[in-house]
Amino acid sequence: MQEPSLRGDLSLRTCLETSELFYQDLLGYKPEQTSLKEIPRKQWGKFTTQRGFDFKSSGVYLPRNQTAIIQEGDSIGLFHEYFGHGLYCEQSLTGRNLVELERKLLEEETLEFNGREFTLEDLKRFRQRNQTFQELDDFRKEHLTQYELFAIWTEHLLSGEFGLRDEFGKRYDSFGKEDREVIDSAIGFSNQFGNLAAFYTFGLRKVQDQKRLLKLSQEIFGKKLDRTRSVLHFGSGKPFSDVDLFVVSSDIQSTYDPWLDVRAYKPEDIERGIEVLNPMVTDPIMVGSLVEGDEDYLATQKRRILSQPVTENAIRFSLDEYGIEMKRAGDNSLGRYLQEKNLRSAKTFLTNALALKNGDKVLTFNGLVEYSRALSRNGKFIELKGGIE
Repeated sequence: MQEPSLRGDLSLRTCLETSELFYQDLLGYKPEQTSLKEIPRKQWGKFTTQRGFDFKSSGVYLPRNQTAIIQEGDSIGLFHEYFGHGLYCEQSLTGRNLVELERKLLEEETLEFNGREFTLEDLKRFRQRNQTFQELDDFRKEHLTQYELFAIWTEHLLSGEFGLRDEFGKRYDSFGKEDREVIDSAIGFSNQFGNLAAFYTFGLRKVQDQKRLLKLSQEIFGKKLDRTRSVLHFGSGKPFSDVDLFVVSSDIQSTYDPWLDVRAYKPEDIERGIEVLNPMVTDPIMVGSLVEGDEDYLATQKRRILSQPVTENAIRFSLDEYGIEMKRAGDNSLGRYLQEKNLRSAKTFLTNALALKNGDKVLTFNGLVEYSRALSRNGKFIELKGGIE
């Protein structure tokens, strides 16, 4: 399917509808809960002053009712408020938490002022002593940079598609040097790894289907993908989980990131992994879905796994890997994310060693989870209680 063109008639309605098609094709969704309100430019000053907004702003987004308010006909404001803040609040966990806090505060303000008139000063005094407002204020401060950066990056993305980079440039030039460096970093990342990777690193929901996984692979691996035997998708595939890719390639390196886990092996390492029934190799091959590559090669590897006998060497391999991963799990310099990842790997290897020792070939992570639970129910190996996550 060819991506829709965003160039042509630049009416706000065209920008809105064509951008929604662009997002639907790229991400698998578009803004659904966000409403759009236009204010005539002559009334903007009065509108913002009456409501306590900055009259110098080009637009406003209200998370509590998920409304993007822009000056009439302002395409850049549409990109920033509706597609930037709107999509972030709909499709990221951070944005959803922001909306939840805002709505909780709205309920408490409604109870406080129900049935009586109040001024902006009355509202300010109430908020100064309100616990939810303080929690919301702290949350905003913690996530403000990411929240605004996503909206500005969205301006850059869509202004380029519509040929409005000059308009974006005027806004870009209004930022200080440090802010421009942060914006440049986000733009540079999307230029290098593609728009899908940029959306996902901002924490937006992932639609992990074959179309988008292939596009993501093409963008992050580039020409190396042409020399790759196979790319498999495995793992939960949940909207806010990381993207798990198993790659057989001599050129691509393993990558670990909160949103992306690339497990890369050279072809000769696959051979070795099958010989020792390494679950990090057997699971993706047995349960993964092919994103790109040679179907015959994948089928051959599956047959080899199924026919591979259990050996003492395989048992020793999993025990050794258990020790290595436990040591890494205790290394505080790696950070909590990698430590927890290594701990899960350690439990996987220990369970696999125990299964192989019993003469059982358990070739998938889910199978090892169930095997661990069975051991725990039998009262053996208490350290495995709770299974493998």
